[in-house]
Amino acid sequence: MRIILIGAESTGLGAQLAAQLHLDHIHGPEQLAADGFVLEGWPRDLRDAQALDSALRSRAADVDAVVWLGGGSEAVIDHYRGRVVEVPPGDDLLGSALDGLREVLLAA
Repeated sequence: MRIILIGAESTGLGAQLAAQLHLDHIHGPEQLAADGFVLEGWPRDLRDAQALDSALRSRAADVDAVVWLGGGSEAVIDHYRGRVVEVPPGDDLLGSALDGLREVLLAA
């Protein structure tokens, strides 16, 4: 599973999701692995998102879901529309993110 986190940099959610789902928690494209990751803090704009897609396609992979806590680039969110889990602010970010991921992945 390949997940992007947008707007979560100061919440600790990236590390929590990675641990819960047994994935690598990474912070940039140089750490990409086709087999699975939680990518936090990148892509920052549409050009980055397109570069990420290209890098993953070269590994026969794709982004499975985007967990969005608000903020970040609207162009990136639009680019991944249909795979976006919008997590509202609240006490249980991890639970909300996991619930949303289930819904998005089952719909795919």
